[in-house]
Amino acid sequence: MKNKLLIIVLFLNVTVLMSQEWEKYKNEELNLVAYFPETPKKSIQKVETAVGTLDMHMIMHSPTSGDDNAVYSLIRSDYPKEQFESATSVTNSKVLDGAVNGAVNNVKGKLVFDNKINFNGYPGRNIKILIDGGFIYIKAILVENSMYIVQVICLTANDENKSINRFMDSFDIIKTKQ
Repeated sequence: MKNKLLIIVLFLNVTVLMSQEWEKYKNEELNLVAYFPETPKKSIQKVETAVGTLDMHMIMHSPTSGDDNAVYSLIRSDYPKEQFESATSVTNSKVLDGAVNGAVNNVKGKLVFDNKINFNGYPGRNIKILIDGGFIYIKAILVENSMYIVQVICLTANDENKSINRFMDSFDIIKTKQ
C-alpha cells in the first residue's frame, strides 16, 4: 500500500512539472519561434568573422533557480548573401563544420556527438559539447545565408533532463523551404 501511494505521489509531481506552461517566443523578423520556461531577453552583438562584421541576434533566458538548466538561447546570424549564391551541399557542410568546430574551440570543450540533421528541408547539426562542469547542447541550422543556433547549457548532474528536449523540440523556423 505504501509503495502504491509513493508511486501515485511521484506520478502527480512529474505530471505537474511537465504540464507547467512555457512562454511562446515568436519573432517574425528573425523567422523563428520557440517556447521558453520564462520570458527571454533579446540582444544584438556585433561579431568579427572571416567574412566581416555580423550581427548576432540572441534571445536568452538564464533561470535564477529551480531549473535543471543554466541557459536557454536562440541565436541567428546572417552571412553575406553573395557568399551563398552558388552554395552546394558541400559548401553548406563546410559552414556547419566551422560552426561546430568554433563552438567546441570557443568553450575549450570536447565534442561528445555531432549528428547531421535535416530541419524543414535545410541542413543542420545536433551536437553535444562537454565543458568544465556541464554540457552544451546545440542545434545548428543553415537556412540559405542565415545560421540558427538553438542552445541549452546544463550542469553535469542535470545532463539529459527533459527540459533540454522540450526546448530544443519547441524551436521552429517560420519560413520553410519551397
